[in-house]
Amino acid sequence: MSRLPFIAAGALVLGMGAFAAGVHAAKFRTGAYEVADQAMGLVRSALTPAGRQRLSMGLAAEHVQPARRQGAGVTVNARPDDGALVMIAGYFDGGNEIRLIRRDGTPVRRWPISYSALFPEIAKADLSVDLHGTLLMPEGDPVFNIEYHGAARLDRCGAPVWTIPQPLHHSVELAEAGGFWIPGRNAMTVDDPAVDRFTPFTQSGFPALMLEDLILHVSDDGQVLSWKSVPEILYDNALEPLMTATGNSIRSGLGDRDELVHVNKIAELSSDLAPAFPMFAAGDLAISMRELNLIIVVEPGTWTVKWHSIGPWRRQHDPEFQPNGRIGVFNNNVYGIAYDAHQWTRLDWPRVTNIMEIDPATGETEVVFGERPGQEMLSVIRGKHEILPDGGRLITEFDAGRVIETDADGTIVWEYVNAVDADFVGELTEARLYPADYFEVTDWSCP
Repeated sequence: MSRLPFIAAGALVLGMGAFAAGVHAAKFRTGAYEVADQAMGLVRSALTPAGRQRLSMGLAAEHVQPARRQGAGVTVNARPDDGALVMIAGYFDGGNEIRLIRRDGTPVRRWPISYSALFPEIAKADLSVDLHGTLLMPEGDPVFNIEYHGAARLDRCGAPVWTIPQPLHHSVELAEAGGFWIPGRNAMTVDDPAVDRFTPFTQSGFPALMLEDLILHVSDDGQVLSWKSVPEILYDNALEPLMTATGNSIRSGLGDRDELVHVNKIAELSSDLAPAFPMFAAGDLAISMRELNLIIVVEPGTWTVKWHSIGPWRRQHDPEFQPNGRIGVFNNNVYGIAYDAHQWTRLDWPRVTNIMEIDPATGETEVVFGERPGQEMLSVIRGKHEILPDGGRLITEFDAGRVIETDADGTIVWEYVNAVDADFVGELTEARLYPADYFEVTDWSCP
């Protein structure tokens, strides 16, 4: 017998039971608001075919997107085998996983990631979380964050080296002086003694928690060396108006938002690229904030903002300093309305995501990938791009479960599609290309 009638009935009972409390909670944005909203979401889902399909898939539905009929596995491989390896992270075979593959798709190493094994003190199902920022060290060790739940480093055979049980998120990038730059998050309550730092948000309707994104410098052995508040950087540099230019009234009793900013990348300007950016210095950080369509470049230590730009990108990710003196941006170029009511990508939505470059000295911008036939992309959220030594790019199209490599002219020379079945792809959160001489490992076998 199908379980769907029982799922629908259970969702309806849960929704009715939460309704009265939910009305009150929605008005005051209490912690119960999210519970009530999720319960009502279950009710809405149970009333549509797509919603019932999501319910039948369980938590796996949170890790897949509708397939765009782009094939499966390695679908383009026009590059010579130069020994380079590709790391991809996301949803594979029913779980979160990091994989290292050859250009022909042959696996070199796999690291299944179990949140419950890494953080046994926190009761949470493995599929209730997902991977995001990920990189590999020369020793073969993966370093990654589990979105808003923690970060970890494993050895090349998968044994934990260290874990950080803090709400780290989005990106993990090497710091040239050692360690890593990782966004973090602090949850403030209304009685926090430092809460008045962020007027007017904290003086209007205060939600259950006010979320403050942080810049964390983490050592190679997993110690948090320093941290800095991103909203504090904006306030201290007289950029608070950028946070309030949203059309919200911000009146007493009406909370504007619980997430002050939404940081999705910290990128460091390396010493070898610094000469191309006379406005900046080696070690400066580019910080992307999605909800504000904002990218800033800031000097660590003094935390002086040297440059900022709102748009012309929309809901962007992954700013990258480039050898040509420009900053490359993964321009999602779309809003959440490109998802349906069940948070699956609408297949009829135009594929408008692109890669954009901006000259910080002149403000001149150019779309360098995504506008020609054959370059079409759509990633409503997330997405990454990596500048390659030959001028090409490695692009992670999150919602398409797809990784592509281009040459310097923008022609796709390698493609991987993470097909789950004929109808769905597994979301991919990060991909990186490693040259043959990057790893110290010569034998990837493990007991």
